Amino acid sequence: ECGVMDGKAVNSDDVDIAFNKVKVKGARTIDYIAFLQAMKVLCGKRFSKKLPEDALQAMFKLLEGKEPANSAGRMSELEKAFRKFAVYGDTAATGNDMTGKNFSKMLKECGVMDGKCVTSTDVDIVFNKVKNKGARNITFAEFQEAIKELSTKRFKGKSPEEALQATHQLMEGKEPGNVGATKSVASGAVDRLTDTSKYTGSHKERFDESGKGKGIAGRADQADNTGYVGNYKGAGTYDKTH
Repeated sequence: ECGVMDGKAVNSDDVDIAFNKVKVKGARTIDYIAFLQAMKVLCGKRFSKKLPEDALQAMFKLLEGKEPANSAGRMSELEKAFRKFAVYGDTAATGNDMTGKNFSKMLKECGVMDGKCVTSTDVDIVFNKVKNKGARNITFAEFQEAIKELSTKRFKGKSPEEALQATHQLMEGKEPGNVGATKSVASGAVDRLTDTSKYTGSHKERFDESGKGKGIAGRADQADNTGYVGNYKGAGTYDKTH
């Protein structure tokens, strides 16, 4: 982000070599003194035409006053996607770490695991490689390590930096495929099932001509004390014709 690793004079391999050169054996992080030593190693490559002192000064100018792109609460699109997949299927999950199952789901749905360049076996291997011994989940930082390793397999024709960027683009802004999705029934089938004009037999008697239910009158036989024979069509018309 500061422009030290430009992909030409200094690439990701150079950075890894410098990091491992200055860190204490067995450690996973470096302190400020070791960081300065690493910058001294890299500045000669980044500004090869400058004197060592000028190269180091130019390096510091690139770094001074900078901060991570997603600092101050600004979460990257990649981390947002990570958190959405991390909590998938588990209401108790915090989103801070991810299971192997959800890691595979994310990579498959985002197109990183394409079954050719990157297979499910590749995904399982890198997951177990980056997670802490005895742990079942990986953190976002470990997730990034895994993606960095898989990206060179997924995009073999690209440089490591371009492959990583292309892999990030596959995942940024994504969320689990069936989140909030509800399977709907075809409206045509629903219409046919709810069209009372097509009902027959006893079911037809439960609704009037407008389709409104008759209530209990449509569900039970009631005593008719009008004096007319059942289903007589001229009921109530005597007074109108005499």
